[in-house]
Amino acid sequence: MTCQEVRAYLEAYLDRELPIRETLEVDAHLTFCMQCQWIQAKEREFRALLRTRLRREAAPETLAARIRHGIRGLERRSRWQSIRRGLRWAPLPLALAAGLLLAVHLADRREPPKPDPARALAADLVRKHVTYSQVEEPAEVVSSDRLQLAGWFRDRVRFDVPVPDFSPSGIRLLGGRLSDLGDRPVAYLFYAKGRQLLSLYAFPRRELDLPEGGWTEVNGERYFLTQSQGHAVVLWGRGETLFALVSLLPQEELLDCALTLSRLLPRT
Repeated sequence: MTCQEVRAYLEAYLDRELPIRETLEVDAHLTFCMQCQWIQAKEREFRALLRTRLRREAAPETLAARIRHGIRGLERRSRWQSIRRGLRWAPLPLALAAGLLLAVHLADRREPPKPDPARALAADLVRKHVTYSQVEEPAEVVSSDRLQLAGWFRDRVRFDVPVPDFSPSGIRLLGGRLSDLGDRPVAYLFYAKGRQLLSLYAFPRRELDLPEGGWTEVNGERYFLTQSQGHAVVLWGRGETLFALVSLLPQEELLDCALTLSRLLPRT
């Protein structure tokens, strides 16, 4: 795919609206084209700026219509009650209506809940896993040679990429490729157990905020375990590198794989 084609597809790519084939072609182009990487990063920055500047979406028209209908009903009851009971009762329904409007206004001004960064990250990783699981040959380098793959990544990313051996658990190595998460380069390893694909990601932490709670500690290491779109996800870090495992395999098996990989990593 050429630079011109990538830039034509960029908005749909960032919106995750491209078909799988075109998504993979854009991914492949972005792994080596620095200029298109820069354009993608600037587009992401612009979108982030828009999200922070734009006001929250107004209440839906159906809600406004229900409020107006309720106010009219209160006003009708107010007029009827004023005839029956005297004018001294008329202000009460109007005060209730004013209170209702104030409550709706204040509710609309509340800040939306902030997304959980770890779960948002897990959802992104699962989407990538699902995309590549539908491709016949997702790896750029098809190899079961751990040393070959480690050397291939060493020439392409600025962080160490361990290539663990999961074969004692019946999980075989298929290969690897480069990918990205926003502006982060990602080393992506493919494994399989039977017909189930297992994805192992390694990428720079780079100021990524992770939650304080929700972690499981095993052998002095903390692991974040979650589910997204029916997939198990295990996320953890060592130094300035984050690792993640994604699969339809049981979460206990993924955690065992994470423990195997952690034993290969140098202590910081």
